[in-house]
Amino acid sequence: MKSSLFVTIATAISFLATVSAQADSPFLWSDSQKVISPYAKSGKMEQIGTTGVAAMHAVLLNEKTILIIDKAEWNEAQFDSGQSAFSVQYDLEKQSYRPLPLETNTFCSAGGFLKNGSFISTGGGEKRGRNWKAEPGWQSIRHFTPCTDNSCWWNEYKTGKMTENRWYPTVEQLPEGDLFIIGGSTKGTAVNRAEVNVPSYEFWPPRPEGEVPFKFLNETMPYNLYPFVFVLPDGNLFIFANKKSIIYDYNNQKIVKRLPDIPGVPRSYPLTGGAILLPLDPKNNYNPEILICGGSERMKNNARADDTCGRINLGDKNPKWEMDTFVHKRLMPDGLIMADGNLLWVNGCQRGWAGYNGRNHDPTFDPLIYTPTAPLDKRWTQNLASTDIARMYHSVALTLPDGRIWIAGSNNVDPPDPNAEYPTEFRIEYFSPPYLFKHATRPRVSHVPRVVTYDQSFKVLLNLEGLADKDAASKIRVGLLRPGFSTHSMHMSQRYVFLNHKVSEDLQSIEITAPPRPSIFPPGAGFLYVLYDGVPSIASEIFVESQVSDLAI
Repeated sequence: MKSSLFVTIATAISFLATVSAQADSPFLWSDSQKVISPYAKSGKMEQIGTTGVAAMHAVLLNEKTILIIDKAEWNEAQFDSGQSAFSVQYDLEKQSYRPLPLETNTFCSAGGFLKNGSFISTGGGEKRGRNWKAEPGWQSIRHFTPCTDNSCWWNEYKTGKMTENRWYPTVEQLPEGDLFIIGGSTKGTAVNRAEVNVPSYEFWPPRPEGEVPFKFLNETMPYNLYPFVFVLPDGNLFIFANKKSIIYDYNNQKIVKRLPDIPGVPRSYPLTGGAILLPLDPKNNYNPEILICGGSERMKNNARADDTCGRINLGDKNPKWEMDTFVHKRLMPDGLIMADGNLLWVNGCQRGWAGYNGRNHDPTFDPLIYTPTAPLDKRWTQNLASTDIARMYHSVALTLPDGRIWIAGSNNVDPPDPNAEYPTEFRIEYFSPPYLFKHATRPRVSHVPRVVTYDQSFKVLLNLEGLADKDAASKIRVGLLRPGFSTHSMHMSQRYVFLNHKVSEDLQSIEITAPPRPSIFPPGAGFLYVLYDGVPSIASEIFVESQVSDLAI
């Protein structure tokens, strides 16, 4: 009898332990599991793995790997020679990194993808001496062709490939499949100055017009490094620096419209805020809206960070900024588009300005979710799982194919110091948003083509894993995400487009229509999510091209 009782109790304990473990994970729910996860409202923050190098810049290369770039300085990751690496390829499955040799200094550079799938890194900083052995990167262009088998390496054009030195430039991927490179300074500086300002833009690969003068970057001095740039659905560019913004026709080199100044503080480096092009939706004819949040009042170590956001509807005849709270004072925030099309804000601090050695203080540990489609006073979700790791100057974040958020970096001391008050940070965190705990299962998708052309219809197979009900088809949406190049609160070329689709009557397949034209989603890779009741599938990488032959990887 005692033996039987012991077995019964042991079985019950084992069952409860299994339920608890599954409830804590966004990926291990069984079909029969009915327990509501404690993370269904807050999400979950976990620390897993290290980056090897300080994550000043980061970009998602494919479904499995991230390219991480620092500047030439001491890092934990080292080569057999004892030389510190300042770039690694990070494997998301193995939670490990592979050091990548670089010969030019990538300090405060920019990046984006060409239509053929190659990643391009542009610009950088000064020569580094005997310890780090890096040549000047001011005019460098670096190619990296993504891979998953450790066969890819940097290919560098060390100098003379750009027309100007560019430190703190911005890159935006264009509908033509090349890159728009704008602004920066000719050398390192705490804030831009007339003698080092680069008020121009150019393209990679180079276009016949070469370097094009751009007076807007004179008008917005001194807060105009890393200007915000977004391709709009009409093919023009939204360009923002300091408090000013314009709509610009880069093919005809003319300003289409000057927009009103955003109220409040400057929002550009080193009084750094963050900016996002809100998800584009065929339901409103891809109407573009921009959200800009945070910043700082002045270049003082105890300056107060800003706690406002401005949102502007560029589809209006006379666009105006609609102001909103940012909930917390926040400087140097990272704003991301999540798998479900809502926004997540992480990282940053409450006092100071962007820069090294005592310029930024009081980290903000609390993520915020912003719902673009909600009414003005109901857009923010608080009380999410927080961190205890300071992520301030030189922090990054990326949305992953599995729907989690990858968060890394923070290095506001020079030289690097893992023991400083706000240390050089190598730890990685993963934020699992509440949508990963909303249901016991998530949609599954298969047979996603590798490449499609604009406006092409294609079919994928769907498995709703017991989620479906009588209104299932109306609860399905399809989204295409480009996470962008993350650095200095910038997410260059970040973009999310909802796609037209038709669900089969048996709920076993979806016919999806690719974006209608390159100005909606410039050519290259994206990550395709199928959402059911806001819960995303694991995304599949898919390339959208003008011609299938444009893809070269």
